[in-house]
Amino acid sequence: MTAALEPLLAQLPPDLPVTERDRIRRAYEFAARRHAGQCRKSGDPYITHPVAVAQIAACSGLDDAVVCAALLHDVIEDTGSHDDRLREQFGDEIATMVESMIELDRDEAAIATADDRVLALKVLDRLHNMRTLHYLDEDKQRLKSRHTLESMVPLARRLGLRDVSDELTSIALDRLAALPEDAPTGHRALALGALLLPPAVRPRYLDEWLGELGVLPSRRARLHFTLRLILGMPALSLALRRPSHGTLTHRLLDALRWLLRSDLRTWTPLVLLVGWVIVGTARTSLIDATVTLITVPPVLHAGVTRLRTKLGMDDSDETYS
Repeated sequence: MTAALEPLLAQLPPDLPVTERDRIRRAYEFAARRHAGQCRKSGDPYITHPVAVAQIAACSGLDDAVVCAALLHDVIEDTGSHDDRLREQFGDEIATMVESMIELDRDEAAIATADDRVLALKVLDRLHNMRTLHYLDEDKQRLKSRHTLESMVPLARRLGLRDVSDELTSIALDRLAALPEDAPTGHRALALGALLLPPAVRPRYLDEWLGELGVLPSRRARLHFTLRLILGMPALSLALRRPSHGTLTHRLLDALRWLLRSDLRTWTPLVLLVGWVIVGTARTSLIDATVTLITVPPVLHAGVTRLRTKLGMDDSDETYS
């Protein structure tokens, strides 16, 4: 057993039969021999990728056959190993999954008829590739991030892989936001506005919003949709953070009212945030920076006003200064 295999074996169910553990070891040894001398863009030995995918599969509760297929999923395409050899050593089930993975790589329309376990393997393969996306050039990062949001995230959700879906969404949005002159205005604005939400629910809401944003027919419709969401972001954030009962609720509400009673307390951090966003955006696009300067302050003002109204605050409570 090598050190690279130990973390994977540790993720397997303790009651997994010895024969299945041995098959996973054999799959690793087969893949390691076939990928010997190959490296990823990061410079790491290529075998680290299938091992990582297999480990994600094990952590996600997928069965040992999928774990074996994960270890072997690139040996036919990338090493020239013959599928008959795979079938002979690991059986029809695993060989068929590996072959189906190759079919998905060549023709994404095959998703419609592919087995759910093969689709799950495809999603997990993408997750590890997204975790190491920064080693690719910027054009490939953009392409992979867009495709992940449009295709892989919905697929992960359909398969019930919620944690995988959330991580894919988070990585893709972060990459698009970090790349110059690429992230669509709606995506960037929603990703920024969602920072108000609790971290635990942020990826889920972003996933749903971006899915709706992607089907809108025009730039104007997408802008309108984005502005409506951002206007409601403070109220949604408050609702998500509000405990169901108890004195903590009152303390949080009192603290929020104290913050909102003073324009100085309210707007100082918001102005700094907007300024930081505008400066960062201007480095790559003056047009985007101008749009941000024109649209974001009114949206924030409307959101603060709405939140004050929702909390029952008005000018008679205290002067906003």
